[in-house]
Amino acid sequence: MEVCYISKMPPLQSIFSMVGGFTLGGIYYYFSSWKAIPLVNAGLMFCGLICLALPESPHWLLTNSGAEVATEVLIKMARWNGCEEKVAGKIQLIAPDTKNKEGGDVMTLLRNRDYLLVSLQLFYQWFLVSVLSYGFLYSLDKIAGDLVVNFLIMSSISVPFALLTTAVMSYIGRRSALILNWSVVIVCCGIAMLRLNIGWGWTTERFAVVIGSKWGVVSSWMVVYCLTNEALPTSIRATASSTGSIFGRVGAFIAPFVVKHLRKSNFRMMYGIFIGLTVLGMIIGRTLPETKGRNLQETMETDSESDVDIVKH
Repeated sequence: MEVCYISKMPPLQSIFSMVGGFTLGGIYYYFSSWKAIPLVNAGLMFCGLICLALPESPHWLLTNSGAEVATEVLIKMARWNGCEEKVAGKIQLIAPDTKNKEGGDVMTLLRNRDYLLVSLQLFYQWFLVSVLSYGFLYSLDKIAGDLVVNFLIMSSISVPFALLTTAVMSYIGRRSALILNWSVVIVCCGIAMLRLNIGWGWTTERFAVVIGSKWGVVSSWMVVYCLTNEALPTSIRATASSTGSIFGRVGAFIAPFVVKHLRKSNFRMMYGIFIGLTVLGMIIGRTLPETKGRNLQETMETDSESDVDIVKH
């Protein structure tokens, strides 16, 4: 996020996440032995060491180490992309006056009232995404007869919706895209409550849950992830994203208990709870800042208009 041209960069990392889920299903399909699966996963994790070769974020360096170090990294990135001559002598960075005065821990976030409020709004969105994602997952009957094939099908469905959301976010903005996705979830929950037979062994509930979980929830996760990174300054961005992920794990913990107790006894109440939580998410989402086209903010004492778009320059 911090090393890309933020005004044009769609959340492609979310699409690769969907592809990763599809790959995981393929691994389980072709390697049936429980001994082979951990070895394959360990090999893929070992490949992740390539991240050690990635440059440090120029945004983070500008805030914490000064303009000189950030400039060196930018020139290194330009050399990798074969355009060092085009940027040589043209990069002029000015480190924020608050360099090294802001910490990046949770207490720094708690002390700033404005950013704390925005963070809490985003944390609820993280919680809501996980509750709905796992709630739909556990309430969905198998599409295929095999659990792994079912996982592969659901992962493949995610990819086109991820591409669609990328285009929608770039066109109407992050906040409007979030409201649209939550509206899809509400409609799908309402259809699921009918539970009508539509043929071929399908019911309105199954159809609505597939669409709601992949269009509404997965797309909302893409928007929330992007908003969290764009709405908060570099000094607390990593802390806020990590804390949001914790709130998401809380939602993932709660969802199975809701489904277990209400799926068979009172499924309409279950979807009613999902609708209520989503409506609250829409209301909160309306108050979030729009970040489409904004530069990444460096510190809590500056705004996106005064900060430098590092990649552009």
